[in-house]
Amino acid sequence: MQQLSEENEVFEHFASAGDLYASETEVLGAVIRKITAQQGFITKKAIILSLLAKMEATLDVVEQDILRKTLELVVGITPDDPDL
Repeated sequence: MQQLSEENEVFEHFASAGDLYASETEVLGAVIRKITAQQGFITKKAIILSLLAKMEATLDVVEQDILRKTLELVVGITPDDPDL
């Protein structure tokens, strides 16, 4: 399993967008903290799986939309992106 050593860069990419991704940044931060506490390391796959599990567990349409957008942004960001 490949460890995502750029998790801080991914988080910073979200955070640098200011208020545009405020909710998504909050969700991503919570997911990263939870996974790190459980596993001691983070992978992009673990983030994706955690977001999917959260989407399946909630009936709140607004929360599902925030989780979906966060998932789209995480999947769209790769370590070789020039903006990271």
